[in-house]
Amino acid sequence: MLSEAERRKLIEIESQLGAEDPAFVQRFDDSAKPQLRSGRGGRVALLVVAVAMTVACVGLILGSVGIIVVALTGIGAGAGLWVTYRLGP
Repeated sequence: MLSEAERRKLIEIESQLGAEDPAFVQRFDDSAKPQLRSGRGGRVALLVVAVAMTVACVGLILGSVGIIVVALTGIGAGAGLWVTYRLGP
């Protein structure tokens, strides 16, 4: 835990840095927040999930365990792609 004097010193350093190089400080402010993206990549991932869910339904109707396993794997992969795309690097 920081003492009150240490906190004041850190605030002072931060203020000086912001005055001297605001672009540098801005880069740290932006990197602290997750950046949400939108666009085609997210739509493709959701399309993969939708197709895999359709295949899973077909597998249930046909009673094929193999098709259901493949479809569930596709659903998981599509969901993982969507989350990864939305949060970004």
